[in-house]
Amino acid sequence: MQKLRQLFGLPVLITGTGAQIGEVQEVIVDLEQAAVRGIVLAGANWFTNDQGIVFEDLFRVGRDAVMVRASYALRNLTPAMMPGTIYYSRDVLDKQIYTDTGLNLGMLVDIAYDGITGEIKAYEVSDGLITDLLYGRKTMPLPQAQVVGQDKLIVPDTMTNLLIPESKQV
Repeated sequence: MQKLRQLFGLPVLITGTGAQIGEVQEVIVDLEQAAVRGIVLAGANWFTNDQGIVFEDLFRVGRDAVMVRASYALRNLTPAMMPGTIYYSRDVLDKQIYTDTGLNLGMLVDIAYDGITGEIKAYEVSDGLITDLLYGRKTMPLPQAQVVGQDKLIVPDTMTNLLIPESKQV
């Protein structure tokens, strides 16, 4: 499994020529369908920041670069242009997670996804720096229902029982 934050800053290269067409600036996710929908590139076009590639057009997401087959995969890409519950990763990361009964579960620090299919698998949750150092972070499967607020996520109370230490994840 890969994590969204690992994508930021990676060069996007064309496999046939090795040319770099930009760097990953942002990731677009669909929380309703539990999927990564695309990436937005920095430096792809001087006139707009909305240039990106839908996930299906990515050839491979590697550790050190994102590979595409051709530059024609680059297109105008914004969440408003896509169906579903679409967000930029900055709209969901670093938000406090609360249950619908008022319990604070921690902060959403990253999202784990399948690098081949783009399916979102889990949230990485932090209880704070000291707790992270002593006990590690926790993971939580993607909630079936959630509310994305201005600075908080609201999830069902049942998610409390599904938090597991990251070290025990298979």
